[in-house]
Order: sequence, then C-alpha cells, then structure tokens
Amino acid sequence: MADKERPALSTLDKVLFALLVLAFLYLAWLPVDLTSQFVIGWGLLGFLIIARKLGMEHVPFGRLVLMIVVLFISSRYFIWRTTGTLVYTSLPEFIMLALVFVSEIEVSMVHLVGVFSNIWPMKRYKGPRLPKDINLLPSVDIYIPTYNEDGRLVAATAKACMLMHYPKEKLNIYILDDGATEQKRNNKKTSGPAWYRYKKLKGFCDANGIGYLTREKNERAKAGNINAALPKTSGELILMLDCDHVPTSDFLQNTVGFFIQNPKLFLVQTPHFFINPDPVEKSLGTFHQAPSENEMFYRATLPGVDMWNSSFFCGSAAILRRKCLEEVGGLAGITITEDAEVSVQLHAKGYQSLYLPKPMISGLSPETFGDFIIQRSRWCQGMLQMGLLTNPLTIKGLSLAQKVCYTSYYLYWFFGFARVMFFIGPCLFLLFGWQIYHASTTLVAAYAIPHLIASLIAADILYGKYRWPLFSELYESVQSLFLFKAVVGVINNPRSPKFDVTPKGRRLEHDLLSPLSAPFYVLLMIMLISIPAAVYKYMTYPLLQDVVLLCSCWLGFNIMMSMAAIGSFWERHQFRRYHRAWAKGPVSITWANNHRIDGNLTDLSLQGLGMTMENADGLVEQQEVMVHIIDSYGKNYQIEAKVMRLFQRGEKVVCGLQIFETRENYIDRLAIVFGDSQRLEDAWRRSAKRPGFLKLMYFFIQLGIRGAKESGIGLMLIAKNYCLGFWHWLAKVFRLQKGAS
Repeated sequence: MADKERPALSTLDKVLFALLVLAFLYLAWLPVDLTSQFVIGWGLLGFLIIARKLGMEHVPFGRLVLMIVVLFISSRYFIWRTTGTLVYTSLPEFIMLALVFVSEIEVSMVHLVGVFSNIWPMKRYKGPRLPKDINLLPSVDIYIPTYNEDGRLVAATAKACMLMHYPKEKLNIYILDDGATEQKRNNKKTSGPAWYRYKKLKGFCDANGIGYLTREKNERAKAGNINAALPKTSGELILMLDCDHVPTSDFLQNTVGFFIQNPKLFLVQTPHFFINPDPVEKSLGTFHQAPSENEMFYRATLPGVDMWNSSFFCGSAAILRRKCLEEVGGLAGITITEDAEVSVQLHAKGYQSLYLPKPMISGLSPETFGDFIIQRSRWCQGMLQMGLLTNPLTIKGLSLAQKVCYTSYYLYWFFGFARVMFFIGPCLFLLFGWQIYHASTTLVAAYAIPHLIASLIAADILYGKYRWPLFSELYESVQSLFLFKAVVGVINNPRSPKFDVTPKGRRLEHDLLSPLSAPFYVLLMIMLISIPAAVYKYMTYPLLQDVVLLCSCWLGFNIMMSMAAIGSFWERHQFRRYHRAWAKGPVSITWANNHRIDGNLTDLSLQGLGMTMENADGLVEQQEVMVHIIDSYGKNYQIEAKVMRLFQRGEKVVCGLQIFETRENYIDRLAIVFGDSQRLEDAWRRSAKRPGFLKLMYFFIQLGIRGAKESGIGLMLIAKNYCLGFWHWLAKVFRLQKGAS
C-alpha cells in the first residue's frame, strides 16, 4: 500500500522473476509457421474471451494471468511487425513507414505501462477519524489562486470553505489574487481593471474574515503565485483549490486524518468532479449517458498508481504538507505542470502520497472548444516537458514502479502525434501509392487482429466501467490535430511552452461552429478523396487488392471517427445562468394551509431544483412554496421557491422550481447544492448502463451521419464567410480606386 511499507524482494524472488521474463521472451520470439501462429493467436484469444465470461479477472491472480496472456499475444505481434513488415522501398515511404511504426510503439507502450500500473488498484474509500482533542489537529491553510476569473466564482468557493466542519481557530482561508498584482495596478493598460478587481476582492475578503494575498510581479504563473504565499502563511497543511472548485463541508474531516496517521505523507489527492459537460459531451449529447473523459483517470488510473505510491498532485482538490513543500523550495517551475513536477521531487525524497477516490469538490469544465484545447494543450506540453527535462527514469530515489508510473503519464500525451499518423496512413497509399504497412490479409489475420482484440479486452478489464470502446478514440481524435502541434513544439524546444490559464465560467449565447474546425474539414476532404482512389486501385491492380482492402477498412474507420468528431465542433449555447447537477434524495414542499407533498430530487442548482412526486394535488404553476431538504449530515434546510413547471411523466409528476435568490439565503443555497459530499458521490458513482458492442457501433454510426450533415452545413458557412470576406475586400478596393480617381 502507499501508506505502508512494502517488503523488499529477496534475491531468490529476483532470480525467479528474471527467469520467468526470459522464458516469456523466448516463447514470444519463437518463430512458427503461419498455421501454428493462427492456432496460438486465435487460441489464446478464445481463452481470454471464455475466461472473461467466467469472471476470471475477479479470482486471485486471475487478472494477472489474463494480462500476461494479452502481453504474450501483443509481443508476438510486435516481433513479427518489427522483423517482417519494415521493408525499405524508397526514402519518403520508409520515413512515413517509420513514423507510423513509432506511433504504434507509443500506443503499445502506453498500453504496457497501463497494464502494470493498474494490475492491482488500491481500494480506499474513507480516511481515519479525526481526534476529538482539538489540540491534536494540524492547522490548515486553504489556498484559492485566481488570475482573471469572475469574482463571483472566486467568492462562491471561498464562502463554501467557510462552511467546512473544522475548528475555526485551526483554519485560515486565503485568496491568492494574481489578477491585481502591483505590476498590473501600476501598468497604464491594465491599471483600471486591476484596481477594480483589487478593491472588490479585497473588500469581500475583509468583510468575511478571509486573507487576501497578492504580490509584486506576475512571475512563474500559478506556481509563482503559490510560492509567494508560502512565507506569508503558517498552516501545517495546505488545501489547494482552483477558484471554481467549490468544496464540500466535510473535505477536511475526510482527509486530514491521513496526515496525522502517517508523518511521511506529503499529499492526499481527491477527484476533480465536474457539474457541467465539457464541449465534446455537450455537442454530442453524451453527458450522463456515457463515462466522461476524466472518469478513466480519476476512477481507474489514479487508484492503480496509488498501489505503487505514485499518485501525484493534480493542481487542486488536494492537501499537501507544508514542511515537505518548503523542503523542495515550493512548487517547481521547470515545466508548466508544476503540480506533477513537485510530486516527482518529493517521491524521490522518500515521501509518500495517496489518492482518496471520494469526490469532494464541484468544478467547471471549459465551456468552449477553444478553452478545452487550451487546457489540454497545457497538460500535454507540461507532461512532455517533464519527460524531456526532468526524465523520471533518471531520477535517483524513485522506485522502479514509480519510474514506470511517471513514464506512463507523459508517454500518453504523444497520442496527438500517433492519431495524426493513423489518420493519414491509409491516404498515403491510396493517393500516392506509398506502402507503409507491408503485410498480406492472411498475416494481418494471424498477428494483427488477435493483438487488436486482445488489447481491447485488456482495456475492458482495466477500465471497463469508465472507458467504453471508441469513446477514448473519439476524444483523442478530436484533440489530435491541435496536440500534434503541441507535441512537435515541445520536442523542438522543451522550454518554449508558457502557462495559459484555462478560462472558466464563460457562457455561450447561441450555437456556433468552432473556428478550430477548419483543420478537421481539410483532413476529412483528403480522406473522402481517397475513396475513389481506393476503388480505382482495387480494380486496376489485382496484386495489390489485399493491401487496398486493408487500407479501405482503415480509411472507413477513420472517416467514421472524423465525422463523429466534427459533430463535437458545433458548440451548444448555455441556457441557464447556473448549471444544474444531477441529484437524488428526499425533498418536500409546503405551502399555505399546511399543504405538504413529499418527493425525490432529480437536479439542483443555485437557481433552482427539479423533483418528482406521486401526485400534485392542490399544487399549481406560479405557486410560491417552501422547500425542505435534509442533507446527509442531518441538517434541515428551508428555502423559498416558485413552481415554474408541472407535468406528468409516466406515473410520476415532474416539478421544476425556481429558488428565490437573496443575499440572506446565499449560504444555504451554497450548502444545499455544493456542501454535501454524499450528493456528489451519488452522482459520481451513478454509472451509465453500458450498451452492447452493436449498440455502440450503431451510436457511432448515428454520430457519423449527424457529423456528415453538420459537415455540409459547416462547409456552407465557411464558404459563405469566405465569399463575404472576398466581397468586402472587392468593395474596399473599389472605394479606394474611386477615391483615388
């Protein structure tokens, strides 16, 4: 476990392990005829399918056996791929062949380290109880760094911190404002907004007993902001919160006990839970219908690496020990992912970390596709910087398991490069005749298909509940063209990336086609042009029909994925001022003459709530009522509201209520919506029912059809904009000529 000492391997254990590895490699390398390879590949694949049906992954060591079989199938594929398909024909072809092969290696390396790091996930759901003696509790500082975010967003997070169940004399809250530094206030261009922000936020802090900290200059972005606050504060523990991450009232109750229990612990990380869909989920309509992108990381990856004492600081929703931070000089600043970087440093010093998979913050996903790409590009660049500038494999003090886990973090982000190679691969052959995969259909069936299916089975075992087939591929496809540029830029100059703040809390007033869609339209046009080329080659070159058939299947998959991806570029506007989060639990409403109706919550926001009830006798729209909600801590809230919608759905009556927003009830509204961690956990553990493979394929075909329709609309809009631009340019030229004459 991460918080316990693990026994060291004996010399005999190491020798036996080495012998097993050598035997594995020998058998994987052993050359056989094609018929034998069919028997080996498809026979082991049949074993995997039957073992899964029997639930072998739930038997002790069963999961390990299944992963070894998967790795054996994949090892035989890559040995064949390396020795039998890398054929030199011409320099341009060989360069592209090598790039596609390197992309395959990258994907398989991510798969391999993923198997290792997730083989025995840590299961930890609650922390140690806090001592009743207040004197035994450590003091806690809460840092809320902010730069250009809306002050109301920052204030909501700070107010929620004031509701925490922790002795007030042991708790200090600080807003770290980098948007009103002396540098900004003294600059003519920024002084107006900076002074306005300074007065508003400082006035809010003074009125509520919250610390307000700013600094002289904006240096080293968020890391510099936090490091500047360290010498001005003194809490033994520091809770880091992004300014849009509203915490629950029991956050410290559930986490501080770990630090009391283990003096070597430097970090407790918790999940980032988002109440709104990201732009892709919103455009495709998959929010609450399928696992979100971050679920695989927070519900599968982090519990996996936690087993190896390798969970790392994710920038927010985490508590760190001040003494450990000060020992390494604060947050590191070599890369733009200073959170992961400082974790490497402290793990190398022998300190420990742990991950508590209990959602206790409500955050906001980026609203626009552009903001989404800014965030992902920063993560991509920072992790690649960590691999290139502070390579964990070379850091002394890290265990072998920690080195493997940290390597997986930055290897993953090369997917932008790999996806682009996979997109253009079949087009190169169909359009230019470049052979980048030298293999017949029979060889592909013997080696490649078993490897592909085995990899899907492994991913399903490791991440099944939190990663549905094709969804990860869709997310990676959507980001690929933009992250390709980020990957190439970091490789070219690892020190070039700068920290870009992810905009939060924006609202889209209407639907629009993201301007970032243009590169995808170009890529889609290239793939569509490849279709007639494939037909021509198949009919004209009989000897190449195998290769044409393989490339056509590959191209068809790419087109389907591209069509679905294009659908995500249509950004949907945000109707409500506040996002409504899914919720469950008892609720009742009362009104004049003691009328009362009990029901169940369906959703909540600072502005309203939804509920269902058995009947609505005596209740009408526009009726003013009192809402009664009891949270999981036993506290009863009463808040005034108005009935806005009332309709029958099946056997239930659905009621939508608008809460009366006043200054007096703001704290209660905040506590009802964000304060109860059980409410977040109910939503987080509410798994969407996974459809069968055929239904998933049908869903993606539907996305492709919708994407095709929206592609046409998008092309018309792009053409219209270009025509209007050309018309305005002609008009301008004509006016200039007329004026000159």
